[in-house]
Amino acid sequence: MATETADAPAAILPVRSFATGPVLGIAAAATVLLLAFASRYGYHRDELYFLEASHHLAFGYVDQPPIAVLGAALDRVVFGNSLLGLRLIPALLVGACIIITGAMAREFGGGRFAQGFAALCVAGGAILAVGSLEGPTVYDVALWSLVSFLVVRILRTGDQRLWLLVGLAVGIGVEAKQTVPLLLAGLAIGFLVNGQRAIFRSRWLWAGAAIALMGLAPNLAWQAAHGWPSAEMNSHLRAEHSGLGAAITLPFLSITAVGIAVAPIWMAGWWGLWRDSNARRFRAFAVAFAIAFVFVWIVIPDRFYYAFGLYPVLIAYGSLITAQVVTGERGFFRRSPQRRVLWRSPRSAAGIVVASGVVSLPLLLPVLPASTLATLNLQKVNYNLGEEIGWPEYTREVAAVWDSLAPSARANAVIVTSNYGEAGAIDRFGSGVGLPNAYSGHNSYWWWGPPRPTSGTAVAIGFDRSDLTSYFGTVRLAARVHNNAGVANDEEGAPIWVCTDQVAPWPQIWPRFKDYG
Repeated sequence: MATETADAPAAILPVRSFATGPVLGIAAAATVLLLAFASRYGYHRDELYFLEASHHLAFGYVDQPPIAVLGAALDRVVFGNSLLGLRLIPALLVGACIIITGAMAREFGGGRFAQGFAALCVAGGAILAVGSLEGPTVYDVALWSLVSFLVVRILRTGDQRLWLLVGLAVGIGVEAKQTVPLLLAGLAIGFLVNGQRAIFRSRWLWAGAAIALMGLAPNLAWQAAHGWPSAEMNSHLRAEHSGLGAAITLPFLSITAVGIAVAPIWMAGWWGLWRDSNARRFRAFAVAFAIAFVFVWIVIPDRFYYAFGLYPVLIAYGSLITAQVVTGERGFFRRSPQRRVLWRSPRSAAGIVVASGVVSLPLLLPVLPASTLATLNLQKVNYNLGEEIGWPEYTREVAAVWDSLAPSARANAVIVTSNYGEAGAIDRFGSGVGLPNAYSGHNSYWWWGPPRPTSGTAVAIGFDRSDLTSYFGTVRLAARVHNNAGVANDEEGAPIWVCTDQVAPWPQIWPRFKDYG
């Protein structure tokens, strides 16, 4: 194939047939694996928050748009607060992401091995862990992958009408998480760097942009009506999750994020998208990843997973390069004998990725007994594992303190927590042990306050004593939180206070409990 010029009309590139069996088989296996371990531990603190938020449906929340909350509402209404039901959609989205990655390898000209290997690489890394929890990240990754696939197809075929689907996917994506514009900005800059200015003259692109803006509008209106709380929260997060240590570790985490064995695949994909002259039309993706990486590194380096959605397209192209070496498959570039990867046969390539995935599985999913976390401290590597432990025990401990109050005190008592996970656990499990719903100043919970009754005894969980003495004359330590597995998570050892002699009614002091972060 002749080398392409930057802004010339691109010829339609041919593709091979879709590797239906390998790609769909890997996607199905990953989905089944996620569902098999979905109920191994328990709810994550974020999921408990989403469940309560599903009782307060809105076009936005302090920390996110509404889609993850709608997923929790679906579980509550259809599956009756089933943990398996809550995590069904995330598992299916990971399966979809695997299929999309295989399809992108096909769009790049990959054959059966390249498509299946691309699917395997996604299934064998941290993207699998993203699908183990209900939350905005899994929707974000799936929608970034879909947008990447559609843009690759537009660039391969020249079918400008697909920009309408891009706009629809982006419009949905911004209602899941507000990072999709980062991908679009990166691609736009990539097109300009690559000299593909003709793309911006397509009326279909601007029609798609209008659709995307319509998707953004509801959450944007909610933010404006509530004083832009997400901007305030993001400011707090940047202060909390930045710093030299996070900046130093980000490159390492970014390289290994989707698996050590997959690291050379996606890096080869990035380099190939940047350097292969006969694949020049796709170069914008290499630029987009570089921009996303630098943006996260500068703005919030502790959140390396914000760019997760671009790994599938890099893996897809890297799988094509791997296939060139191990099978002789050729994509949209001349064969380059000097290219080297770690493997020399299809079997060894697939085997190493599978073996790496199996070895790392205890870090990705709750496959080991919960008590194992107490000795191996796996939650130090994957924080989310520890946050799925101990919520029913925590609720019972709060109930024991609540029941120790005199009946006259309970009549005007409230439960106030320091974070939304603590409040969400009480709202989910508390009715079974005689507890009322909880209040918290954390993120959107603050909007659902202030506590009622407006004054009386408060059972306060997770606060430092100094946080409470300004509002109560007596603050007594009643208990501390412990989980049966002995896991050192965020709640282990948290204090439970009984607070009396309130100095002012809750509506008056509630603004000082606001905590966006």
